[in-house]
Amino acid sequence: MIVRRGFGLMMTLALAVVLALPTVAQDAGDVFADGLPNPRNMSFDSDGNLYVAEAGVAGAQMTAAEDPYGASASVSVIAPDGTRDVVVAGLISYREGNPLGAHDIIVTDESYWVLLGETADFRIPFTHALVQLDKDTGRVKTFVDLLSLELEEDPDNNPNEQSNAVDMAIAPDGSITIANAGCNCLMSWSAEAGLSVLAAWDFASDNPVPTSVAYGPDGDLYVGFLTGFPFPQGGSRIERWSGGELAETYEGLTAVTSLLVTDDGTIYAVELGVFDQGWNPGRVIMIQDGNVVPVLEDLTQPYGIAQGTDGTLYVSTNTFGAADGQIITIPMN
Repeated sequence: MIVRRGFGLMMTLALAVVLALPTVAQDAGDVFADGLPNPRNMSFDSDGNLYVAEAGVAGAQMTAAEDPYGASASVSVIAPDGTRDVVVAGLISYREGNPLGAHDIIVTDESYWVLLGETADFRIPFTHALVQLDKDTGRVKTFVDLLSLELEEDPDNNPNEQSNAVDMAIAPDGSITIANAGCNCLMSWSAEAGLSVLAAWDFASDNPVPTSVAYGPDGDLYVGFLTGFPFPQGGSRIERWSGGELAETYEGLTAVTSLLVTDDGTIYAVELGVFDQGWNPGRVIMIQDGNVVPVLEDLTQPYGIAQGTDGTLYVSTNTFGAADGQIITIPMN
């Protein structure tokens, strides 16, 4: 599944190499927003506003392990005309190079649901969690601890004590499914049932590392995988689960970070890139007749993907490093 602490260290070293390289230009795609502090996953509200979870840029404080952190992670809302406002501020941004902070956002009429990533220092409280914030007051309505279950059950049989939630989706029954790369597992939470492990992959197997989750129009569950370091080309996959059973596997992918399954069942995925002494450009692909079809290539550190009501794809890029992240658009009509 995932070599937790080792994975974090290797990812940091890998990104340190690539961040010294010049930025690679996109082949196509219009810039919808820029100047974002490490944007990750995104979602739309019912009015067509795009919400972006931003991991931030660490800070001047230090953990017990001397990792820098600060309070620059946030959630921004970008209106259809490109106007940007920060609606949630002051979230913890941990570690330089490969920052962890706000990883995903789901918006309802009353609330923001935000995934908060890990830190190596468990004494920092507002981390390793799914939180529900009141849209009007900004106050915490629900706090779901995503660390204790890993410490108690160790779903991937790896005694690394890591829980790094990076993506989430609302299941057909209304519960929230969480891709947790730290414990190599999927978690499920609802107010009625609480938190449980939905599925887990043993880290001693092929180390797939679940990083993305989505539901199709038929209710099937799709899981995308990153793999562990050194992120071999073609070593990632997407799994489709139906009725609790593995129904199909799409192989030959590389470093998948985000998934989108459209209303007509089309599968889109973001590949962070190919690692070779640093990250080479990534891309957006689609699965068509079981084959991997490129949609947009030569992207700089792409990460999250969302779709607007008109079919346009929105992709976060420049997602590791300084506060120069972008959201680009890919018209699909």
